[in-house]
Amino acid sequence: MNGLIERDGELKRVEDALTTAVAGRGATLLVEGVAGIGKTVLLAAARDHAASRGVRVLSATGAELEREYAFGIVRQLLGPVLLRADRRQRAELFEGAAALAEPVLVEHAAGTGDTLGSSLHGLFWACANLADHGPLLLTVDDVHWADDASLRFIAYLARRSADLPVLLLLAGRPINSADSGLIAGTLAGLRLETLKLNVLSADAVGELVRERLSSDADDEFCLACARASGGNPFLLAEALIALRADDVHPVAAEVGRLDTLHADNVSRALLVRLARLGPDAARLARAVAVLGPDAMAWHAASLADLEETRAASAIDALIHEGILVPGQPLTIGHPLIRTAIYSDTDSAQRGLVHKRAARLLQASDAPAERLGSHLLNCEPANDQWVVAGLRAAASEALARGAPESAAALLERALGEPPAAEARSGLLLEAGLALGMANRPDRAATVLREALDLTTDPSAQAEIAFSLGALMTMLGRSDEAVTILEPVRSSAARDDPDLSRRLLAGIALADLIAGQPVESWLGRLDQLTSRGTTGETEERVARATAAFAAAAIADRSAADVAELARQAAAGPLPAGRQHARDRFLIVNLAGPALAIADHLDPALALLSAGIEAAQRDGNAAEFAYLSVLRSHTALYAGRLLDAETDARIALDTYADHNEEPPLAVAVLIDALVDKGEIEDAQALLSSRQLDGPVPMNMLAAHFFHVARGRLRLRQRRPQDALIDLRTCGDALEAAGYTNPAFAPWRADAARAHLALGHHDHARGLADEELERSRHFGAARAIGIALRIAALVTDDRHLRLEQLRESVAALETSQAQMERARSQIAYGAALQRTGARREAEEQLRRGLDLAAHCSAQPLVAQARQELLALGIRTRRVQRTGPAALTAGERRVALLAVDGHTNRQIAQALFVTTRAVELHLTNTYRKLRINSRHALADALAAEGSVTAAPRWEA
Repeated sequence: MNGLIERDGELKRVEDALTTAVAGRGATLLVEGVAGIGKTVLLAAARDHAASRGVRVLSATGAELEREYAFGIVRQLLGPVLLRADRRQRAELFEGAAALAEPVLVEHAAGTGDTLGSSLHGLFWACANLADHGPLLLTVDDVHWADDASLRFIAYLARRSADLPVLLLLAGRPINSADSGLIAGTLAGLRLETLKLNVLSADAVGELVRERLSSDADDEFCLACARASGGNPFLLAEALIALRADDVHPVAAEVGRLDTLHADNVSRALLVRLARLGPDAARLARAVAVLGPDAMAWHAASLADLEETRAASAIDALIHEGILVPGQPLTIGHPLIRTAIYSDTDSAQRGLVHKRAARLLQASDAPAERLGSHLLNCEPANDQWVVAGLRAAASEALARGAPESAAALLERALGEPPAAEARSGLLLEAGLALGMANRPDRAATVLREALDLTTDPSAQAEIAFSLGALMTMLGRSDEAVTILEPVRSSAARDDPDLSRRLLAGIALADLIAGQPVESWLGRLDQLTSRGTTGETEERVARATAAFAAAAIADRSAADVAELARQAAAGPLPAGRQHARDRFLIVNLAGPALAIADHLDPALALLSAGIEAAQRDGNAAEFAYLSVLRSHTALYAGRLLDAETDARIALDTYADHNEEPPLAVAVLIDALVDKGEIEDAQALLSSRQLDGPVPMNMLAAHFFHVARGRLRLRQRRPQDALIDLRTCGDALEAAGYTNPAFAPWRADAARAHLALGHHDHARGLADEELERSRHFGAARAIGIALRIAALVTDDRHLRLEQLRESVAALETSQAQMERARSQIAYGAALQRTGARREAEEQLRRGLDLAAHCSAQPLVAQARQELLALGIRTRRVQRTGPAALTAGERRVALLAVDGHTNRQIAQALFVTTRAVELHLTNTYRKLRINSRHALADALAAEGSVTAAPRWEA
């Protein structure tokens, strides 16, 4: 890696990183510097070095005009692999989860409109499949101009590159500069090493001046070159070319000729050089600048109106002058050169050339997205051909999982503008794409206009559904109802089934937003008044009704469970096209079953939904359902399972720069119950969640309960009470009063007791018990009885309530809550002198608490037994109890027969991560093979047969 000046340190670091990658430990390096500082040359040197070591090199370059070409950088990287692959190699590339990448990489492949998450997941595994055949160097130059979808993939890969023999080498301008685009936000938080390129020293500039201009250049002239160029290699090189062309002698007397050495003048000098090559070369260079990655020689010649021979001569002249680099497609040697040539034409004229380029590409059957990149740069002209081209490009972008690009294309199409009769349909497409691109405010504006222009009832309903969902997500469910209700009323006359779907949408909008019961209860009654039809819409309606009834306790726990079972009966809707309905059924019926204390069926249903999300590669659905399964596992006292699901969900959300408070809440709950209070607080602090959290969605209430419980364990009862009352007051105002739904009163009673507010504590405990008995879920009744016993002054009543609590919880699968009540009951018995009964309850509670990994309960039980004079053997953190949450999840999947790669694909991690987890697990369990894993886990009761959903 020679030929560069003053870059030895950076070259050595790249060499070292490549050596580490070849050994199997990848990394991500970002070469950062201003335009012209030498980033491109450094990457070229890295590619040469890698090739000399037998490392496979894949490269791509961002372009300013290509930012809306979805996955353009990714396709530059992996496209050549496909071109050279035979049928067997192609099958290997798309093996397993990598099949999700095929619509991204293969032109005209059957796209399904998959989520961006599934595309990223598939692309990662395509790279992993390639890396199985040898180490890779992936270079991306001008990454600050990469399209958004490719940037997200770069971040996704970078987070996992340490576990692959892959070096990801990026080069871009400083990420705080105006040209940094989306890179600052997308790459934020990544563990990448930045190599900042400095300007050349005066000595280095002098060396270059003497090498390229004259070996006897004056020192004063060389110093003047250093000052004038600022040590920028590109500006210096271009200036030296101009000085040589003007036959300037490098002596002190000519220093004044350097006063104009800055970027603008260098650009003008470059254009003068171009003009000297003649009109054919100038026209062809401008054609190449417009075409960008599409600049095949015949395309450029056609766009420049040059016949073949003249075009070939022009290409040779441009290569000789250093403006073009050899090869196909034709490429301008440096972004600054391209910018100078491209900007030399006024924008209106450039727009016309881009439109001609799009027509040329269409004539050669290029993908619609390639046309779209050019049509984005045309001036609006009421051209319906342009509108059609932009819509087709957006459709391809959506099929590849790139809604951001689709949204930009469709908004540009709206500005063309479209014909009046096509506007409402285009508005709907744009609104949906904007929603998927996480731009809900803009999406809502566009969809409102679409709804106003639409007269067809079914089209109105489709728009209203999407707009209502956006309003709900924005915490504006009242507006969602205002939008949906008129459409429903209109549909009720002609299409009862459509009316019912809209009615379900209205009820769900209010329910999710935590709106008062009276706003939606009547609608739910209408939905469930008919018998079950087995249709998907009916199942969604029953799931909604089950969840609502669980929240407000207007039906018994048994009735809620029956409604939820009816909703989930039969196979879940299959395929990505039914993902939304499947998600709603699982998302609503699963928690309803859990609230009704049918915990195993709830876990089984949520697991079935998670497995479907894994098959589809839908990371967002996988993460959210993992959060719900974590919450349900907490109900069951499966703390390790709960922690595992919560951590996996948070890791998955991190790939999309998201972190819903509910996901943090379930992990806080698991850590608190395990006794890891410092870790729980660190989690809060690292997410800046110590302060107020918006309450505009129902899920936020659970965060306040979790944080309140943490504050109780931190002996901060006043702070705990603030959180618990924030949640409780909002839920009470809305009518969501079921203790099994959100047991805030029980914890608030404990906070009042700690503050000496005995009457308040008793009032809350009594209300909790009354409401729990009314609903009839054993878990909630058991908790309420225990809290009532805690706050009463009547010793005999306390014993009776604790006995009842244990009895109620023995009919429930909530093992940790049963352990709490048994330990509390044993402690109370011990104080009455009933030693034998006390010991029995305490030992049973201790065993259950240990099984749940609830260390604070274990310590409490051991202390109470010690008061009886009974010493218990301290459980060592070895064997299954020593496994981390991640190790446990991997081990259980391995026991189920999954391969390492299947486990990695299911958990959205790398194969290396799975291997490390299993290695640590074998060491902790003192085994040396996968075959011994099931027995080792089962020996201490760590393997519990996962409940399976019976369709």
